[in-house]
Amino acid sequence: MSNFASVAGVLFAIVCAGSLALLPVWAKQYVVENFNQAGPMLATMKDGQALVSAMCADAQKLNDYSLVFETITFKKGETISEKGNLYFKKPKLMRLEEIGDYKKGSVAVLGKDGKVRAHAGGLIKFVTLTMDPSDKQLNAANGDRMEDSDFISLSNVLRDRLKQGQLARVSDKPVAAPGVGQPTLVLEIFKASEPKVVLKRVFVDPKTNLPVRWDDYDYKDPCSSTWKNVKTNIGISDDLFKM
Repeated sequence: MSNFASVAGVLFAIVCAGSLALLPVWAKQYVVENFNQAGPMLATMKDGQALVSAMCADAQKLNDYSLVFETITFKKGETISEKGNLYFKKPKLMRLEEIGDYKKGSVAVLGKDGKVRAHAGGLIKFVTLTMDPSDKQLNAANGDRMEDSDFISLSNVLRDRLKQGQLARVSDKPVAAPGVGQPTLVLEIFKASEPKVVLKRVFVDPKTNLPVRWDDYDYKDPCSSTWKNVKTNIGISDDLFKM
């Protein structure tokens, strides 16, 4: 899922080329509480299609928003924590700022012309690249594309899974779950043939129908994403999406 993106990978690789023998700061052993593919998480859960539809509808109502995301990706031999600020404005303006150890200082902006302008952090932050949004250099550590990290795209992932024949179940009411900072609805995506294997588990704010935490178990590199300090419809200026 997730959160979510990285910028100017080629430039970053040049900077790090001389230190490949060292373990990067962001490659640590992280533990995500309650990261467990076994399901269902709760003894009593109901059909979740209605919640998925509500998530899609409510995401469409957001004109703009800002948030802080963090994605923990479990790769072979290392665990990557990617943290950043994300800004979004309709129809599809985005700004991502890496603020954690992983590619710290990198910034990517998806502008009105449909192109992404990005720069890495550190000594080469003054070198700006212009790229297509689908460029793999912009992908997050978990492989997600930057342009797919907004709430509309994320909710559409769930919708599309249901169209493909997968199923959804959700808790009857908000619950307090380990590793989640507030009571949430617990939504699980699974296959009818394997009801005890969760593909995706999303902890959803019952007031906004926005994800608070999103666990992807069916990725090549499993990952867990969280969103905090979410501020919606705050009137973000178009100037923020220029570089």
